[in-house]
Amino acid sequence: SVHIIPNPIDMAALDQAFMHSTPPLSGPYVLYAGKLATNKGVQYLLPAMARARISWPLVIVGDGPLRAELEAQARQLRIDLRVLGWLDRDRVWAYMQYSSLLAFPSYGPESLSRVLIESAALGVPIAAMNTGGTTDIIRDRVTGLLSDDADAFARDLHTLAGDERLRRT
Repeated sequence: SVHIIPNPIDMAALDQAFMHSTPPLSGPYVLYAGKLATNKGVQYLLPAMARARISWPLVIVGDGPLRAELEAQARQLRIDLRVLGWLDRDRVWAYMQYSSLLAFPSYGPESLSRVLIESAALGVPIAAMNTGGTTDIIRDRVTGLLSDDADAFARDLHTLAGDERLRRT
């Protein structure tokens, strides 16, 4: 027998959001969307931003047990961190659509990330750690940048932030 497993993303709703959303922030920003927990790799996020020397704000849509630690680390590293907490779907998509790049530091195990699928569908430039099902969504140097460790992740963030043409591609 044949089993159909539907795509977990409502593409019609995503298309509507894409056509009708407005920029939630002015100016460039890096986006992280998801739970603020160790398995999501957020402990790599701020050090990578600092090493990448990105001066743009880091906007986090999400929350979790590492929030206070990240906020303290951002103050120490002088990173403009804006933690928005959990938002409704259309607001998340607006932040995705207008972000300069999506940072995806997860080091696994990620089976098939909804955040990556939605971001890719919205045309967001992505720097991601190469884990689990990430390669089912991102082809390195074609649809995003994939890194195998925290140092390479920082280099990829730096590369994407500094190369507008690459981001558009």
